[in-house]
Amino acid sequence: MKDRRKSIFSVLVATTLVATIAPPANASATISGEERFQPSVTYDLSVTDAERDAIHAEVEALAGRVNSARAGDGTYNPLTLVGAMLDGSSYDSISRGGTAATTYPFPVSNTSANQNEYDRKVAKLAWVVKLATDLGFPVVVQRQADKYVYAEIGDPDAPEMIMALSHLDSPTSSVSAAQLARWRDADGNLGTPGAYHSPYIKDGWVYGAGIQDDSGPTLATLLAAKALLEAGLPLDRRIRIVMGIYEDGGPGTPTAANTAAFQSIPYNSNPSFYDNWAYKNLNREEMPIAAYTSDSRFPVIVGNSGSVTPAVSMSLAADSTKAFRLTAATAGVTLREGDPTLKDIAYGSTTQIASRAIFTLDVAGASSAERDRFVSAITAAATTKGWLPAAPGTTPKVQTTITGDSLTLEINTDVAMEMPTPQYGKNAVVWGMSLISQGLGAVGGTAADLELKKAADGITDLFFRDGVEGEAYIGKYMGIPANLLRNPNNGTPNLTLALMANINSETPTSFYTEATGNLSMPMYVRSMHVTAADSSQATAAATAAFQAKGFTIGNLGSPIGAGLYVTHDNPLTALQFGSYQASINRSPQQFPDPYALRDVVYPQGTTGGTLASNFRNKMTAFGAVIPGNERWWHTANERMKVDSAVQMTKIMADGMVEMARYTGPAGAKFMWADMPGLNADRADLDLLDVTIGTYKDASGAVGANKLGNQALLGATSFNIPMWNGRGNSAPTAAAFALGHEPGGVYLPLTDPEFQSSTYVAPMRLEFKVERPGHMSDAAWAKFIAGGYGDFRFNILVGGQVVPLAVPAGQSADKYFSSRISATNPNAIYLSVNLAITDAPYTGVQAKLADSKTDLYKVNPTYLASNPDPFPGRGAIEQRGFFQFGDGQKNAEFSSPDAVYVTVANAVTDAKPSAVVKKLKGNTNELTITVKQTRIDGSESAVTGTFTINNNAAGTYTVGDYKVYVDTKGNTQIRSISIV
Repeated sequence: MKDRRKSIFSVLVATTLVATIAPPANASATISGEERFQPSVTYDLSVTDAERDAIHAEVEALAGRVNSARAGDGTYNPLTLVGAMLDGSSYDSISRGGTAATTYPFPVSNTSANQNEYDRKVAKLAWVVKLATDLGFPVVVQRQADKYVYAEIGDPDAPEMIMALSHLDSPTSSVSAAQLARWRDADGNLGTPGAYHSPYIKDGWVYGAGIQDDSGPTLATLLAAKALLEAGLPLDRRIRIVMGIYEDGGPGTPTAANTAAFQSIPYNSNPSFYDNWAYKNLNREEMPIAAYTSDSRFPVIVGNSGSVTPAVSMSLAADSTKAFRLTAATAGVTLREGDPTLKDIAYGSTTQIASRAIFTLDVAGASSAERDRFVSAITAAATTKGWLPAAPGTTPKVQTTITGDSLTLEINTDVAMEMPTPQYGKNAVVWGMSLISQGLGAVGGTAADLELKKAADGITDLFFRDGVEGEAYIGKYMGIPANLLRNPNNGTPNLTLALMANINSETPTSFYTEATGNLSMPMYVRSMHVTAADSSQATAAATAAFQAKGFTIGNLGSPIGAGLYVTHDNPLTALQFGSYQASINRSPQQFPDPYALRDVVYPQGTTGGTLASNFRNKMTAFGAVIPGNERWWHTANERMKVDSAVQMTKIMADGMVEMARYTGPAGAKFMWADMPGLNADRADLDLLDVTIGTYKDASGAVGANKLGNQALLGATSFNIPMWNGRGNSAPTAAAFALGHEPGGVYLPLTDPEFQSSTYVAPMRLEFKVERPGHMSDAAWAKFIAGGYGDFRFNILVGGQVVPLAVPAGQSADKYFSSRISATNPNAIYLSVNLAITDAPYTGVQAKLADSKTDLYKVNPTYLASNPDPFPGRGAIEQRGFFQFGDGQKNAEFSSPDAVYVTVANAVTDAKPSAVVKKLKGNTNELTITVKQTRIDGSESAVTGTFTINNNAAGTYTVGDYKVYVDTKGNTQIRSISIV
């Protein structure tokens, strides 16, 4: 093959993906000396420390930090992270509902009932288009005025794309009549009209609707990509930032039939989210190889959890006549001096864990000394934990007061924590029970025999053993077998147990009834268990643990059925988890809160759906809330710390680069092609289970006996099952396990179309060939210019090498291509077009076919009376394909033993050396050695020996080389070079 920025080289680099299955660790670490749990699926990161530093520096340069500001006041740069968040939240993009039209372009309704939804969304999206354009993105696309916008960076010829898809809207729940009365404007006034879309910065916080869910994080993804654009780091894949605007509500999704009346989509079905419908169905955009949405939590969310909500109870009636008996217990949201809006977090849709607790004890029968011992013990314990003393101007974390015969213990953890992440700690009821246990123990006597002491001891042992919370909230001290605490593949907690959750009012909630002596605390248990057997074993152990402490607990059952965005063993999770860890570990001082929690943070499930639900096995939720941060969700005075916004953007940018690099030797662009007798409709990434770990290194299969005088540049193997439908659902682990069986996620082998047709997957398979370390600049330049010969593609089938040869008279450019990335001068990408059929292998046929990479196709009936709104899309191009069967008809596309690329193993570097040996008389012996290095890194040498009289200076022929020797005197070599 000639021209096409010519071929190739390099020994096949080891793949960066390591998805090894190792025995799971026995326990997870929460206290010193314990070995931290390690997931069995791991990932070798490609981003270097220097690259990470460069990314973070670019994010800081784009941060635009200001101490105080109001949207539109001219005190900030609108082309910065902070500026974009302020300006973005100044648009009223609350999703107030309405309907969508049933015909193209399916505009949303624009009525007084939805406060002119169409106009409001159009205005914000127009602003986003201008923002992305002004930021310098080379690609900015909007198909319809009232729907998503995307910006893209990277080589436009790269066959694969990774994506961040998030949303710019907010829900009506944050602007109900009750919530509107709670919103404060920049001056602190309550109920100011329009306060929710008049964002401002105060005391290091950015306030405004959508700041945290999800306009702010969505814009952070855009600024993260901008930082990467500025950093100019090597990328193999394109990066696309998609910004939708209807995740929190909006128009009803048009029916599949209405959609199909405009857009022809084989095997059409509707996603559950409107933004996903607009992207996937209405406009049939390109599917990512891997993606995330910024609309949940770090480090990575893998799916939606199952749940059960028992009450944990104990009767304290036996204490009714004793000193230090409990008379009242309430829980709420922590207090924070100078922060009057903190209470509003309780009205969000994600319920809070108790971050404030107030215990009232009757000490009428206690002596003054006993009261002092109780208070002293509590004060000492709180001081040891660092909860006391309180810093000036802050709310004390622990306060005890005695008024008459009533003793009040109040706990304020200072940070409001949400129910889905109890393992991050700061549960005020647990803190309080721990202190009460120590206080009553110090009093001794009858106080040590109180039922309250028994309850406090039990809660402390289950949730605060050794003064540590953390993994106690995943059941570590409940007798659950260690191998059932976390999923062995990715570390996801199988259970999270949020004691005293469901705090959803600023008025503290009672969890003790004095009249009956009943102590009762709701516990929100979330399950990501894969099997009922494992779940039953774990919940039985948890139930027994509470009962052993004297508690009654509601039925835990054996909850399973979590909907998974990605399988537990998907390397995308390992990539994002590893990238998150590397981000915070690189600069702990920049990430103090998440760094402090690093030992208890793992992938996990969430309690509500996200946009990732509709991108099966290709998308997770990655952000926005950082472990240790407060989660403001669907409530008045929504906010985020400026520091957190910057941290989030750095973490996102790091993850984007990692996702945008090949994890193995190859990547591929799937396409449609018109091939007689073959069905290419399923050659659509949305219908194929392709992940970032699909293309495996197969260099080991191509032995030296298969290469001859060729150097191996890259080899891959892969297996790609077909989904049973488009990836518009989040299946359970059980459905994944069923595979092609009834109820499984893959195309059933009984499907009538499967039985009656042969599927084909046309693809452009691309190999990344990196510059070898031994190759000089000159040799590399010669290499990529084709100076060492053409490359050859082959397949290995049953041990036999089958060359992929272009038929005589046809152009090689139809079958092969290459590219050089502008961001990576030390790599070249080599591609071959394959058409793999789900059929027996009968040899290779080279065929020309009309094909397209953009699968957009308007319904002919629509086109009969309407113009095509995007005539440049869905273009047909003739390409050449090497067609062959994958071996068996099984609803999967499998490679042969290997697909690989080689080049003549030419010499790329030759270095001469010489020695002179003095003989008798005036005769000397000159030995010249030329060491040769070939493309694959192997070395050889050619030697010439010459007898000379006196001076050895001169030109000598050694093998194919002319070598000039310069001497000093008769025997000393001054220099030597090839001429």
